[in-house]
Amino acid sequence: MISKKDLLKEMNISYGQLYRWKREGLIPDEWFNKQSVSTGQETYFKRDLIIPRIQKILELKDIYQLDQLRAFLNPNLERRMFSVRELVMIDELDPLILKLFTSQKSTLHLHEVILVYIFSLYKDEIHSEDYLQCDFSLVDGLNFTCYVIEVDRKYLLFAKDTLVLDHHLKVVNSIKFEDVANIIAKSL
Repeated sequence: MISKKDLLKEMNISYGQLYRWKREGLIPDEWFNKQSVSTGQETYFKRDLIIPRIQKILELKDIYQLDQLRAFLNPNLERRMFSVRELVMIDELDPLILKLFTSQKSTLHLHEVILVYIFSLYKDEIHSEDYLQCDFSLVDGLNFTCYVIEVDRKYLLFAKDTLVLDHHLKVVNSIKFEDVANIIAKSL
């Protein structure tokens, strides 16, 4: 936790900026935790949430308009479109795989960003032709799990339900789309 006073000093922002960003919906109201202290009340924040958020606001406030910045910082992730410009800022996404997915379009849906993330994790083990030729039209939400299956080499299978596999197949890993969505949200 970090006190409001320490936050303002550490981030070199004013009281007015902090509360304007709150009014404008850039910082969620529930992040302002008031606690009783001997002199009255003090506001505290979860450090791991507020510091990255203020850094992102300071970084992007001159690039985006207020409504764009609000949507960017407080998205309904499932309905949100991600621009290539913001996706290249996510360290976990491999630039070459991102380029493959965005060669025909300039924005991606969340489930497509999740696919880029998963393929980035396995870029050295899964051939790019394998996922470029796949039809992902049915993979369109967060209720999916990616199963990494090893036969002679590794393959990715996407399913809404638990898989029942032949005993010769080995599940190396499983990745829930919801978990990846949370990672992506924290990266923004």
